Amino acid sequence: MSMFHEIYAASNFINMALLLMLIYLFLQDFRKVRSSFTLGLVIFAVVLFINALLSCPSLLYLFSGYEACPYEPYHAAASVFETIALVVLLYISTR
Repeated sequence: MSMFHEIYAASNFINMALLLMLIYLFLQDFRKVRSSFTLGLVIFAVVLFINALLSCPSLLYLFSGYEACPYEPYHAAASVFETIALVVLLYISTR
């Protein structure tokens, strides 16, 4: 396993945890407000969570014999930037 694969896997798991926190927060808001905007936020976070789950490198490796690809550094970088964006969104959502 390459260093990029490990970075990608770790940031993907962090992303899934952050998305679960956001889903929980957005569902709490939806129960209070009942607006279409908060429902849209819930759907958005759920879709992002499904995306993170389906693109998880560890699951791909376990179920399909996933091997390292030449684009792994780019996947890792994108996942790290997604983690940063989710941390900012979580920070803004809890204020």
